[in-house]
Amino acid sequence: MSEAKKTIVQELGFGGLVHIPPMNVPHKLLKELANSFNLDKNKLNTRHGSLKIKPKKIGAALSLNASGDLFFEKVSFKELSEENKEILGSSRKKY
Repeated sequence: MSEAKKTIVQELGFGGLVHIPPMNVPHKLLKELANSFNLDKNKLNTRHGSLKIKPKKIGAALSLNASGDLFFEKVSFKELSEENKEILGSSRKKY
């Protein structure tokens, strides 16, 4: 990631993400994970049951601050690509 992009990410309050190593995860898998996540219950539904996902655990795993502003307070939905808008779908309405 270029220094300019790192600066933008840090200014948005997501500086901890800069330290996460790049991952080659297929878009189809990421989309499936997003579609399997229940925002109301903070659970990831799988064929073998569901996993409770807590912000503290995510923060600890990724060395991020798990509190603070919500994503949609930092990023304009209108400025996202069509692909990202589709991934987020109606979840933005809940915020």
